[in-house]
Amino acid sequence: MKTTYDIRSLFKASWGYTPPVLDIIKQPEESNNDGPYFDKGAFGKSYFMPVTLIIPASETQPARSISLPNPVIRISSRKTIVETAMVNRTGTIKELINTEDFKISIKGVIINDSNHFPEDEIKQLHALYSVDEAITINSVLTNFFLKSEEQKVVITDINWPEVTGIQNVKPYELNLISDHAFDLNRF
Repeated sequence: MKTTYDIRSLFKASWGYTPPVLDIIKQPEESNNDGPYFDKGAFGKSYFMPVTLIIPASETQPARSISLPNPVIRISSRKTIVETAMVNRTGTIKELINTEDFKISIKGVIINDSNHFPEDEIKQLHALYSVDEAITINSVLTNFFLKSEEQKVVITDINWPEVTGIQNVKPYELNLISDHAFDLNRF
């Protein structure tokens, strides 16, 4: 018996919102920004904006990559600005101090197509979270902001929201921040 899932309904049940439907006429294979716009997800269905995380090689393990299942990605950043009021003047003088790290939130849904609990996929994401160093992220969207090869991300937390009544589906959320390589000799 083949089971089908409505990813939008799963997102609504897990996070309280429904992602928009993308009415795509033509699917470009690659962007001008070093990454694909589409990938194949659960049951061979195409999805928009794939995300791959690359774990660096270690003494015991070669480098490996993990494609996140059915991801929805959000990126934010904030500027630190000091505002100084001037005597007898309207308004303030703004001084840009710095731009903070990019905060990246990735929400997705793991679906095991063999109708079993997605134990292996959960273990794989947990192993990714357990890496205690910066990793590389590859996505068309993040590649706009994280342009330098030296710029990586660090996973700050992982969430496993509950889903009831479905044994082979598990939502996940990863929160990451950008990590810049600093040259302390430059200062």
